[in-house]
Amino acid sequence: MLRPRRWWHWTLLAIGVVCLGVAVVRQPLTRYETRKALGSIPGWDADAGDAHISFFPLVYSISRVHLVPADRTLPILYIERMDSGVFWGDLLRGRLNAWSKLEHVKMTFFLIPIVIPDIAAILRKVMPIAIERMQLKDGEITVALRHSRSDEPQKPEGDGPQLWFHDIEATVEGLATRPELEHQATTLALRATMASSGRVSAFVTVDLLSPDAITFSGQLELLGLNLADMDSVLASTDLKIRGTFDLLARFGCKQGALTGGLQPVLKNGEVDTLSPDFGKNLMAGLADTGVVLLSDRVPGRNAVSTIIPIHGNLNKPKLDVWTAIAGVWRNAFIIGLRETLQQLPPPTKEAGTPASVAPR
Repeated sequence: MLRPRRWWHWTLLAIGVVCLGVAVVRQPLTRYETRKALGSIPGWDADAGDAHISFFPLVYSISRVHLVPADRTLPILYIERMDSGVFWGDLLRGRLNAWSKLEHVKMTFFLIPIVIPDIAAILRKVMPIAIERMQLKDGEITVALRHSRSDEPQKPEGDGPQLWFHDIEATVEGLATRPELEHQATTLALRATMASSGRVSAFVTVDLLSPDAITFSGQLELLGLNLADMDSVLASTDLKIRGTFDLLARFGCKQGALTGGLQPVLKNGEVDTLSPDFGKNLMAGLADTGVVLLSDRVPGRNAVSTIIPIHGNLNKPKLDVWTAIAGVWRNAFIIGLRETLQQLPPPTKEAGTPASVAPR
């Protein structure tokens, strides 16, 4: 006569069946729910190639994500792969502490100013969570100087002038959705290549959860930009410039009041065209009109060897903090370039040759 199985045998069997069922449906269900969630984003055509979830460690992965807005002036986003996880130890203590890693993210923006989602507002609406570290590898940003994307789906930026940043590596630390979860300031460190020659590095500390006014500080460094790489971009400004351009910018913004300084260096500078309104043309063609930076331009001062103080009010118009930072970086570049160009002699008209200056 067979001995009756003990109750714990049945319990283990039931647990095994449940685990097997979860293992079978986990990935198909994850893919289905991911695509359903992406497809429900209003105003966007969004899809993903695949999605996975694992429990030990607790990691959610999604790949080949496309986000295309119905509004043709808004940015297009592509993510080759994103892994996000939660630390089990913190989760068992009742805290959501997460991390995220993104690989080969491509963003295409149209015209200026760049429209960046209000990340602070989004964070305040979601569940209480702290993101300890977010890392980006092999990113790419294209800023097309046109009002909307082209009709060619494989090349939405079109064939017109554009600013291109690639080989982007960035790290964001200290993101939180509630002030009580902030253990440190939110920081962004970034390295990239601008066009084919410029080496960009940036660091910024941000108060993302400030509901009333923008607060951040940081610096931007650009080294070795060959201005010949900017020909297509500068064509609409009636400027043709040769030389290499460096820029160091330091800035701080407290409650929307911006202060800082720029140190531009133009080496082996040459211009083919320098109209009386070149400064205005440069600002109109490339600058962010939503962010106004003022410099204390002093006639006769050598902009190459001096720090150019800048200031501005980022509360009017009201901007999202990341949009404000992007505008400050871009306009710092334009002001620095404009100040150094004003030190060059006007182009000579003899034989159509450009004016030049000795290396600085």
